[in-house]
Amino acid sequence: MKRVDLTQPEGHVPMGVGCIDSLLNGGLERGVITEIFGEGGSGKSNFAMHFAISSLNSGKSVIYIDSEGFSVERFMQIAGGNIDLTKKLFLYRVNSLEDQELALLKSQKMIDKESDFDMLIIDSFTEHFRAERDEKSNRPPSMQKQLSIISSISSEHDIPVLITNQIYVDVESGNFQAYGGYFLNHSVKTILALEKIDPGKRLLKIVKHRSIQEGISCQFYLLNIGIACNP
Repeated sequence: MKRVDLTQPEGHVPMGVGCIDSLLNGGLERGVITEIFGEGGSGKSNFAMHFAISSLNSGKSVIYIDSEGFSVERFMQIAGGNIDLTKKLFLYRVNSLEDQELALLKSQKMIDKESDFDMLIIDSFTEHFRAERDEKSNRPPSMQKQLSIISSISSEHDIPVLITNQIYVDVESGNFQAYGGYFLNHSVKTILALEKIDPGKRLLKIVKHRSIQEGISCQFYLLNIGIACNP
């Protein structure tokens, strides 16, 4: 247990892209889980890579747990070809729910031992939950356990955790919904939605936040160099 100093402002890790950092009041909030969801190709992995590179550029270490097929080529485009940034990027590819849980436990041990870590990213957190959705009885306990590990990492070490999520069509309402339902929504403090507007143009919207008005948004562009506020 530690006493919270209410005179200190909440910390953030910036992306380094003005329009997005402005929308998020400085970037990803420390000590909480942020979820970003959207359809395939909306820019979720680009978003995650940008925040990873921002932390790496500040000299910190980042753990990146990947289930989507991490593109080294795209990472290097956004990083401006700076291969040195990869020295502090701990990239782990997971192929199952069990693999993902082991990666999270390993990450927890690493962060417990080393204060240099400044961010944990899981891209995508829900991929293997979707892939193994037929084993419905095992999903809630497994998701709860993994979210508990992530929450502990974030709160105990005051680092942001960014998870990407996918969407599905709700058969009753016909609307797009983020995967994970109550278990995920209850654990995350910030939820962001990515929407496609035009080719290369995206909308980032606040769905849930502790201190930012829900529903506000900003537009940005996906370029060869990464995310930008202007084309």
